[in-house]
Amino acid sequence: MKSSILAISTAALLLSGAATARASTAAPQWDRRSPYSYDHRREEFGERRAFENGQRDGYSKGFDDARHRRYPDVNRQKWYRHGDHDYDHSYGPKEEYRMAYRRGFEQGYERAFWGSWGGWEGWPR
Repeated sequence: MKSSILAISTAALLLSGAATARASTAAPQWDRRSPYSYDHRREEFGERRAFENGQRDGYSKGFDDARHRRYPDVNRQKWYRHGDHDYDHSYGPKEEYRMAYRRGFEQGYERAFWGSWGGWEGWPR
């Protein structure tokens, strides 16, 4: 009786060990939070946030320039030149933030400026 219990328990241990080994090989090699992995969601979030910030700021500055009848020029705007308005280190590398911010700024500026004037026809001569 003792030998049959011992044989059954040994077989059960061997089977559970094999199942555990098989499950561990199916698990991913790197954890998502590993220092060697790259989190693309963070990059996408930072780029989207930079673009939205730039678009908001560009719209504001473009509308202001149109209202004061200034010639359209994004390079005159300090926020555009610096490109890091409302930057936070959690958004990722500052240079990537600057590129996305400026792209958004240009789009917002043009939309506000030319939307205010109605295109070249509304431009004061």
